[in-house]
Amino acid sequence: MNYQDPLKDRKSRIELIDSMGNDLSIVNDARASFEKTSQKLNDKDIKLINYLIKHEHTSPFRGVTFKFKIKAPLYVCRQWWKHVIASNHNDEQLGWNEKSFRYVAIDDSNEFYIPQTFRKQAKSNKQATSGALEESTNVEAIAIYEQQCQASYQAYAQLLELGVGREQARGVLVPSVYTSWVWTVSLQALLHFIALRRGAGAQSEIGAYAQAIVELIEPIVPVAIAAWSSHE
Repeated sequence: MNYQDPLKDRKSRIELIDSMGNDLSIVNDARASFEKTSQKLNDKDIKLINYLIKHEHTSPFRGVTFKFKIKAPLYVCRQWWKHVIASNHNDEQLGWNEKSFRYVAIDDSNEFYIPQTFRKQAKSNKQATSGALEESTNVEAIAIYEQQCQASYQAYAQLLELGVGREQARGVLVPSVYTSWVWTVSLQALLHFIALRRGAGAQSEIGAYAQAIVELIEPIVPVAIAAWSSHE
Protein backbone atom coordinates (compact mmCIF):
# COMPACT_ATOMS: atom_id res chain seq x y z
CA MET A 1 0.00 0.00 0.00
CA ASN A 2 1.42 3.40 -0.96
CA TYR A 3 0.25 5.42 2.00
CA GLN A 4 1.65 8.87 2.68
CA ASP A 5 0.85 11.18 5.58
CA PRO A 6 1.20 14.65 4.03
CA LEU A 7 0.10 16.61 7.09
CA LYS A 8 1.99 14.41 9.57
CA ASP A 9 -1.03 13.95 11.82
CA ARG A 10 -1.60 10.19 11.28
CA LYS A 11 -5.07 10.88 9.88
CA SER A 12 -4.37 12.62 6.60
CA ARG A 13 -3.34 10.25 3.84
CA ILE A 14 -3.04 9.72 0.12
CA GLU A 15 -2.80 6.31 -1.51
CA LEU A 16 -2.07 5.40 -5.11
CA ILE A 17 -4.54 2.58 -5.69
CA ASP A 18 -4.15 2.06 -9.44
CA SER A 19 -2.40 3.36 -12.53
CA MET A 20 -2.25 2.80 -16.28
CA GLY A 21 0.72 3.52 -18.51
CA ASN A 22 4.30 4.67 -18.00
CA ASP A 23 7.05 6.64 -19.75
CA LEU A 24 6.95 4.29 -22.71
CA SER A 25 3.21 4.97 -23.10
CA ILE A 26 3.93 8.68 -23.53
CA VAL A 27 6.49 8.01 -26.25
CA ASN A 28 4.25 5.64 -28.16
CA ASP A 29 1.27 7.99 -27.98
CA ALA A 30 3.46 10.83 -29.25
CA ARG A 31 4.56 8.73 -32.23
CA ALA A 32 1.09 7.42 -33.06
CA SER A 33 0.78 9.79 -36.02
CA PHE A 34 3.81 8.07 -37.59
CA GLU A 35 2.52 4.59 -36.75
CA LYS A 36 5.72 3.93 -34.85
CA THR A 37 6.13 2.33 -31.45
CA SER A 38 9.01 1.54 -29.13
CA GLN A 39 9.27 -1.70 -27.18
CA LYS A 40 11.85 -0.39 -24.75
CA LEU A 41 12.70 3.14 -23.67
CA ASN A 42 15.96 4.40 -25.17
CA ASP A 43 17.94 7.66 -25.17
CA LYS A 44 16.01 8.95 -28.17
CA ASP A 45 12.74 8.36 -26.34
CA ILE A 46 14.01 10.21 -23.28
CA LYS A 47 14.94 13.18 -25.46
CA LEU A 48 11.44 13.11 -26.95
CA ILE A 49 9.81 13.27 -23.51
CA ASN A 50 12.02 16.22 -22.60
CA TYR A 51 11.09 17.92 -25.88
CA LEU A 52 7.37 17.42 -25.21
CA ILE A 53 7.68 18.94 -21.74
CA LYS A 54 9.88 21.83 -22.84
CA HIS A 55 7.53 22.84 -25.66
CA GLU A 56 4.33 22.05 -23.72
CA HIS A 57 3.19 19.41 -26.21
CA THR A 58 1.65 17.37 -23.40
CA SER A 59 -1.38 15.71 -25.00
CA PRO A 60 0.52 12.34 -25.08
CA PHE A 61 0.61 12.53 -21.27
CA ARG A 62 -3.16 12.06 -21.17
CA GLY A 63 -2.76 8.36 -21.88
CA VAL A 64 -1.11 7.79 -18.50
CA THR A 65 -3.63 7.79 -15.67
CA PHE A 66 -3.53 7.44 -11.91
CA LYS A 67 -6.19 6.67 -9.31
CA PHE A 68 -5.70 8.01 -5.80
CA LYS A 69 -7.65 7.64 -2.58
CA ILE A 70 -7.28 10.75 -0.46
CA LYS A 71 -8.25 11.69 3.08
CA ALA A 72 -7.97 15.38 3.89
CA PRO A 73 -9.71 18.24 5.69
CA LEU A 74 -12.85 19.40 3.89
CA TYR A 75 -11.36 22.83 3.16
CA VAL A 76 -8.41 21.18 1.38
CA CYS A 77 -10.83 18.99 -0.56
CA ARG A 78 -12.84 22.00 -1.69
CA GLN A 79 -9.70 23.85 -2.76
CA TRP A 80 -8.66 20.73 -4.66
CA TRP A 81 -12.05 20.46 -6.34
CA LYS A 82 -11.99 24.13 -7.26
CA HIS A 83 -8.76 23.50 -9.10
CA VAL A 84 -10.25 20.52 -10.92
CA ILE A 85 -13.34 22.28 -12.26
CA ALA A 86 -11.48 25.51 -13.05
CA SER A 87 -8.49 23.89 -14.72
CA ASN A 88 -7.72 24.37 -18.40
CA HIS A 89 -7.20 20.62 -18.35
CA ASN A 90 -10.74 19.90 -17.19
CA ASP A 91 -11.43 17.73 -20.22
CA GLU A 92 -8.70 15.38 -19.06
CA GLN A 93 -10.12 14.93 -15.57
CA LEU A 94 -11.38 11.36 -15.53
CA GLY A 95 -13.17 10.94 -12.22
CA TRP A 96 -13.99 12.24 -8.74
CA ASN A 97 -16.04 10.21 -6.26
CA GLU A 98 -16.35 11.68 -2.79
CA LYS A 99 -17.59 10.47 0.59
CA SER A 100 -21.03 11.87 1.35
CA PHE A 101 -22.10 12.98 4.78
CA ARG A 102 -25.67 12.42 3.62
CA TYR A 103 -24.94 8.68 3.75
CA VAL A 104 -22.19 8.41 6.35
CA ALA A 105 -22.38 9.93 9.82
CA ILE A 106 -19.27 11.10 11.68
CA ASP A 107 -18.94 9.04 14.84
CA ASP A 108 -15.56 10.23 16.08
CA SER A 109 -14.92 13.63 17.64
CA ASN A 110 -11.28 13.34 16.58
CA GLU A 111 -12.11 13.38 12.86
CA PHE A 112 -10.94 16.98 12.55
CA TYR A 113 -7.63 18.32 11.33
CA ILE A 114 -5.88 20.32 14.06
CA PRO A 115 -2.79 22.20 12.82
CA GLN A 116 0.16 21.94 15.15
CA THR A 117 1.75 25.12 13.85
CA PHE A 118 -0.23 28.21 12.93
CA ARG A 119 1.17 30.67 10.41
CA LYS A 120 0.86 34.45 10.26
CA GLN A 121 -1.08 36.27 7.58
CA ALA A 122 1.32 37.33 4.82
CA LYS A 123 1.71 41.09 4.47
CA SER A 124 2.36 41.04 0.74
CA ASN A 125 -0.15 38.35 -0.28
CA LYS A 126 -3.78 38.64 0.85
CA GLN A 127 -4.48 34.93 0.41
CA ALA A 128 -1.25 33.46 1.78
CA THR A 129 0.52 32.95 5.11
CA SER A 130 4.13 33.48 6.07
CA GLY A 131 6.08 32.39 9.12
CA ALA A 132 4.92 30.72 12.33
CA LEU A 133 3.28 32.29 15.35
CA GLU A 134 5.31 32.60 18.53
CA GLU A 135 5.14 29.43 20.64
CA SER A 136 2.89 30.82 23.39
CA THR A 137 0.49 32.33 20.85
CA ASN A 138 0.53 29.11 18.85
CA VAL A 139 -0.51 27.06 21.90
CA GLU A 140 -3.41 29.44 22.51
CA ALA A 141 -4.45 29.26 18.86
CA ILE A 142 -4.48 25.46 18.93
CA ALA A 143 -6.69 25.48 22.02
CA ILE A 144 -9.20 27.87 20.41
CA TYR A 145 -9.21 25.89 17.16
CA GLU A 146 -9.66 22.53 18.87
CA GLN A 147 -12.44 23.89 21.11
CA GLN A 148 -14.39 25.05 18.07
CA CYS A 149 -13.98 21.67 16.36
CA GLN A 150 -15.27 19.87 19.44
CA ALA A 151 -18.23 22.25 19.77
CA SER A 152 -19.04 21.62 16.13
CA TYR A 153 -19.01 17.86 16.64
CA GLN A 154 -21.12 18.06 19.80
CA ALA A 155 -23.78 20.13 18.03
CA TYR A 156 -23.75 17.67 15.15
CA ALA A 157 -24.11 14.65 17.46
CA GLN A 158 -26.94 16.31 19.39
CA LEU A 159 -28.84 17.05 16.20
CA LEU A 160 -28.55 13.42 15.14
CA GLU A 161 -29.81 12.29 18.55
CA LEU A 162 -32.85 14.54 18.08
CA GLY A 163 -33.59 12.73 14.84
CA VAL A 164 -32.34 15.42 12.45
CA GLY A 165 -31.30 13.90 9.12
CA ARG A 166 -27.63 13.63 8.29
CA GLU A 167 -27.98 15.86 5.24
CA GLN A 168 -29.05 18.78 7.43
CA ALA A 169 -27.07 18.03 10.59
CA ARG A 170 -23.82 18.16 8.61
CA GLY A 171 -24.33 21.91 8.17
CA VAL A 172 -22.84 22.63 11.61
CA LEU A 173 -19.57 20.81 10.88
CA VAL A 174 -16.54 23.07 10.51
CA PRO A 175 -14.42 22.84 7.33
CA SER A 176 -11.56 21.08 9.15
CA VAL A 177 -13.63 17.88 9.35
CA TYR A 178 -12.08 15.05 7.39
CA THR A 179 -13.54 13.74 4.17
CA SER A 180 -12.23 11.29 1.59
CA TRP A 181 -12.49 10.77 -2.14
CA VAL A 182 -11.18 8.77 -5.09
CA TRP A 183 -9.57 10.82 -7.86
CA THR A 184 -8.76 9.43 -11.29
CA VAL A 185 -6.62 11.81 -13.30
CA SER A 186 -4.36 11.95 -16.35
CA LEU A 187 -0.66 12.66 -15.99
CA GLN A 188 -1.12 15.85 -18.02
CA ALA A 189 -3.68 17.28 -15.61
CA LEU A 190 -1.79 15.92 -12.61
CA LEU A 191 1.39 17.80 -13.50
CA HIS A 192 -0.66 20.96 -13.91
CA PHE A 193 -2.16 20.42 -10.45
CA ILE A 194 1.26 19.83 -8.86
CA ALA A 195 2.77 22.92 -10.48
CA LEU A 196 -0.02 25.12 -9.12
CA ARG A 197 -0.24 23.59 -5.65
CA ARG A 198 3.50 23.57 -5.00
CA GLY A 199 3.91 27.04 -6.44
CA ALA A 200 4.52 30.35 -4.70
CA GLY A 201 1.49 31.47 -2.72
CA ALA A 202 -0.11 28.01 -2.61
CA GLN A 203 -1.44 26.85 0.75
CA SER A 204 1.12 24.58 2.40
CA GLU A 205 -1.46 21.96 3.44
CA ILE A 206 -2.48 21.17 -0.14
CA GLY A 207 1.13 21.61 -1.21
CA ALA A 208 2.06 18.71 1.08
CA TYR A 209 -0.35 16.49 -0.84
CA ALA A 210 1.07 17.66 -4.16
CA GLN A 211 4.56 16.71 -3.01
CA ALA A 212 3.31 13.31 -1.84
CA ILE A 213 1.83 12.74 -5.30
CA VAL A 214 5.20 13.39 -6.91
CA GLU A 215 6.79 10.79 -4.65
CA LEU A 216 4.05 8.25 -5.43
CA ILE A 217 4.12 8.55 -9.22
CA GLU A 218 7.85 9.07 -9.77
CA PRO A 219 8.65 5.31 -9.75
CA ILE A 220 6.09 4.82 -12.55
CA VAL A 221 7.07 7.75 -14.78
CA PRO A 222 10.62 8.65 -13.65
CA VAL A 223 11.68 10.11 -17.00
CA ALA A 224 8.59 12.31 -17.28
CA ILE A 225 9.00 13.57 -13.70
CA ALA A 226 12.70 14.31 -14.24
CA ALA A 227 11.95 16.19 -17.47
CA TRP A 228 9.08 18.10 -15.90
CA SER A 229 11.15 19.01 -12.83
CA SER A 230 13.96 20.39 -14.99
CA HIS A 231 11.54 22.71 -16.82
CA GLU A 232 9.21 23.56 -13.91
